[in-house]
Amino acid sequence: MRVLLFACLAPVLLAQPSREERWLADLDVLLTTLQSRHPGLYNKVSRDSWDQAAASLRERIPALSDVEIALELARITAFAGDGHTLLNLRTSPLFNSMPLRVQWFDEGWVVTGAPADQGSMVGTVITRIDNTPIEEVIEKLRPYISHENEWWFRNQVLNYIISPEILFALGIQLDRARLTINGEMSLPSVPATITVGPILSQPRFPLWSRYGTVFYWFHYLPDSRTVYFKYNVCAEMSLVPAARFRADLAAFLQSNPVDRVIIDVRNNTGGNSAVLSRLLPPIPSQMKRIVITGRQTFSSGMLAAEELSRAGWTLLGEPTGGKPTSFGEVLTFTLPYSGIRGQFSTRLFTGLVQRQNDALLPDVLVPWTWQSFSQELDPFLESALTLN
Repeated sequence: MRVLLFACLAPVLLAQPSREERWLADLDVLLTTLQSRHPGLYNKVSRDSWDQAAASLRERIPALSDVEIALELARITAFAGDGHTLLNLRTSPLFNSMPLRVQWFDEGWVVTGAPADQGSMVGTVITRIDNTPIEEVIEKLRPYISHENEWWFRNQVLNYIISPEILFALGIQLDRARLTINGEMSLPSVPATITVGPILSQPRFPLWSRYGTVFYWFHYLPDSRTVYFKYNVCAEMSLVPAARFRADLAAFLQSNPVDRVIIDVRNNTGGNSAVLSRLLPPIPSQMKRIVITGRQTFSSGMLAAEELSRAGWTLLGEPTGGKPTSFGEVLTFTLPYSGIRGQFSTRLFTGLVQRQNDALLPDVLVPWTWQSFSQELDPFLESALTLN
């Protein structure tokens, strides 16, 4: 019986597709999905360029590593020039993260998290990764990241800078086991406990970083007679439905002295654009009305800022990661062989204001510096509270 079973299974086992055939199948699924469903796939890069890139990858798959193939698939996807259309490499076990956190400030690319035993690295302005200047590192990563403007790119590249597989594949990291920062500080490529800073201390803990998992909340600042409304996610919470939040906010505005209302969408990357109107009661025109924006203000988060700007609110902070006229309303897919997940846009949204700009630009531009961040200060809120 065992021999017979093996004989029956042998043809099935022999028929299993090869590694190359499986990656070719992933490429076919990616191209078919995007080409048949995205409404403006060739707005940035011509159809011929897509076809040439795909043909080149087909020929090179046998000679490339799995990591290199996945990167090439991400690079081709990024041809769309659409921040919503992407291949999420973080969903693949091919890619890991080092014990390193990096963020862009006015001072440059700064280490904001490092291995627990190397906490002194936090605050280091990066000039070189191994032998590659940081400016070259960033430009080598650029083609693999789906983005519509520089601000969203700076936000997304943080996930690529900490991947040893990506850095090694691009010739940036020279030793798979370790990475050197500025020719002096070395850290392992394996996961480890991370020391991050700051935004951990009390009681200065800045207002914008509190309750990060709560979709929306408001707080009263009596000294400036200000209502601060933090809008993190464009979605309703079951615990505090939009109708209840709106009623609570309206009642508070009526029963307390309020001179200004600040809506902070700096960390709002989207959701359902219809939610804001269900959350926000009418705000009297005599009140100062300000919206704080940032590089993470994207998709429906940016649409919320755009809607408020159109209604006469003042935008303050950084340019948004989202583009006023852009594609959105995404659907997801999974590549069958690698299991890498992705998404693509299905609809074009035309901006209500600044429709030709790459980003929604604030009326008041405020620098975001490591000096402020490291002292747990919030220059955006401070500027909003002093704006006349």
